[in-house]
Amino acid sequence: MYNQNIQLEKATLGKPFAIGRSAELYLLEEHKILKLFFPDAKESEIDLEIKNTMEANRKSVSGMRCFGKAKVDQRFGIIFDKVDGISLTKLPDQNPLELFRIARTLARLHYGIHQIHSDQYKDIKEILYSCLISDPLSFLNSIEKEKVKSYISLLPLGNSILHLDFHPENVIVDGKEEVIIDWMTAAKGNPAADVAFTVLLFTDAELWPGTPKLKVLFYTIIRKFILRGYLKAYKSLSGITDSEIDAWRLPALILRLGLWNIQSERERLKSQISRLVIKLGAE
Repeated sequence: MYNQNIQLEKATLGKPFAIGRSAELYLLEEHKILKLFFPDAKESEIDLEIKNTMEANRKSVSGMRCFGKAKVDQRFGIIFDKVDGISLTKLPDQNPLELFRIARTLARLHYGIHQIHSDQYKDIKEILYSCLISDPLSFLNSIEKEKVKSYISLLPLGNSILHLDFHPENVIVDGKEEVIIDWMTAAKGNPAADVAFTVLLFTDAELWPGTPKLKVLFYTIIRKFILRGYLKAYKSLSGITDSEIDAWRLPALILRLGLWNIQSERERLKSQISRLVIKLGAE
């Protein structure tokens, strides 16, 4: 049940057990957690995450329940089930052989999401059109934006659920139970779009700020290894082709910059977008 603005007192929360880019996580009673967003978070985006998470649970693509919106002083938050277990990324710490299973698990779960359809999510093309007129994409001129919009309009339609932030850290494993979390950016559309975005996360998304250089090198190698296995397994399950995935590369870059706009990625993403837009004009 979606409860509006459950009031919580900051003094009763204790210390956060985790801190992310946009929010702090606190343990609550009754096996629940509070995702407390930083003050600059938009309430509309928080409401959207609640709606998306509830729909994912209703459609049985995620076992995590959402209990509504909370307010702590002037900050908003969301109350979720506390999901036990560890992320796919951390499984090899317990058993190194798990490293060779991560890619297949990721592909199987992602393919499973794409078999479920929903009309409750925003269409990915509409999200992309909104990104095009957002401030992070203002480096493109009006003619370039029209070319991109025309290109997006011709891409295949779809009604599959798309996670659009699907990577091993967003899969929590507890024994045989696998729970997919973080549905903030979920949409509906063609599965190739979601696969292309996962490829982008493995190849272009920055690791956690402050990660030591040696660890960056190690994780870069591991990410390439997992990505190869994930693509091989997903293509085997779905019959999707490389060209179908590659067609969504430009939209994936636009989505990453338009929605996340992470400073350390910004110039690199803008450069790639510009190159691909120039290619559109040459075709």
